[in-house]
Amino acid sequence: MSLRIRLTLIIASLMTLLVVADSVRRLYDAHDDAVAEMESVARLAHALLPSALSPPPVGVSAEALLASIQLTRELSSLRHLTVEVRAASGQLILSSRSGPEQSAPFALGWMGERLRNRTPLRKDILVGQQVIGYYLLVPNADDELREIWDDYVKQTSMVAAIGLIACLMVFWAVGRALHPLGSVMRALSAIGEGRLDARLENVGPGDLAPLSESFNSMASTLEAAVDERARLLRKLITHEEEIRHALARDLHDELSPYLVAIHPHARLLADACEGRPELAEHRESAHWMSEQVGHMLRLVRNLLEHLRPPDIEELGLGHALRELGKQRSRCADAAQVNFDLHEDLGQLSAMHDITLYRIVQECMTNTVKHARCTRIDIRLDIDPAAGRVSLRVRDDGEPRPHATPDSGFGLVGMRERALALGGDCRAGPRPEGGWQVDAWLPLKTSLQEKS
Repeated sequence: MSLRIRLTLIIASLMTLLVVADSVRRLYDAHDDAVAEMESVARLAHALLPSALSPPPVGVSAEALLASIQLTRELSSLRHLTVEVRAASGQLILSSRSGPEQSAPFALGWMGERLRNRTPLRKDILVGQQVIGYYLLVPNADDELREIWDDYVKQTSMVAAIGLIACLMVFWAVGRALHPLGSVMRALSAIGEGRLDARLENVGPGDLAPLSESFNSMASTLEAAVDERARLLRKLITHEEEIRHALARDLHDELSPYLVAIHPHARLLADACEGRPELAEHRESAHWMSEQVGHMLRLVRNLLEHLRPPDIEELGLGHALRELGKQRSRCADAAQVNFDLHEDLGQLSAMHDITLYRIVQECMTNTVKHARCTRIDIRLDIDPAAGRVSLRVRDDGEPRPHATPDSGFGLVGMRERALALGGDCRAGPRPEGGWQVDAWLPLKTSLQEKS
């Protein structure tokens, strides 16, 4: 739920509570007002109704005399009160209410019970000194309850309409106030995606005015820091490759010739010890020396292949990657390596080649150490429209032992190499099993631009 909707709902809830509280207060006040009004009307009617009647003609009964009273008919329009004329025996003679009583609203039933239980006023009707009947002033609670309910509905509807309008205005005002956040979020998303050149336009006047300047200053500082970090990483990686080349050169030019020269002599000594009985005691040492020299030659050859990619400069990245695949297929688990390479890898720079090669090389090493896989898929694609190079390495091995370690430099080194060229590298287990490494590099790096 958005902040705009949450704020609107909070304000709407507060207004609803205020409306409910005001409704309760008005209903209780209406009860007191209804009691006061009914009492005042009853007292007024009590004072106005005549209590003494003229003696009736001969032969006219008291009931007939009471039925001839006309004043009560004029009280038929009197609200909140019913005037009844009753005989001394309690028999109803006349009533100011001509029609049937209308029921009060159900919601005000609690108030109706309290109003109907009020004691009616009584006023005797005299002929001379004789009481022939009496007026009974009965409070008419239903009329008062309907009036209270009608007023309550009108006022509550008005308050609800005002509250709805206020909520709509709050929704609009909050939306206007939070509108700059949309621009900020888009700019932050661009920064998070690696587009550090994203800048924030002027988001508004007043207190929001400095926001653009502060954000752009932060983005510029971050861009400069990331560029500086990438530059340092490139220097470190370049220095690392130079050290690799130097070690490879020393191994190839200094150590390898001596081992190559020693190896045939060691084999001659071993063969000589085999043919001469007097040298039998040296036979085992000669064979051991010959085997160790051969082992050192193979070790140096493997080190040379690891330190300096074979044929990457002469035959290209594709050939070097396929050689890696062949080496991986010759390992103990003999995993099948499948390649899906872009047809034109020659457009990549030397830094691209060595970075992609080292990432794939590290992936191959990890599959040997952790994955226990039978299949490895390598896809390398170039998208000129997007200006990026994408690499994906998948295996079908076990993801749990292949989880990202807390320490170590394999996965960290791959990411650092990608970051050095302005790209990124992510690795993690696949939902269907196995492990996946995704890396991307910009097709045009700052290192190429400076060159």
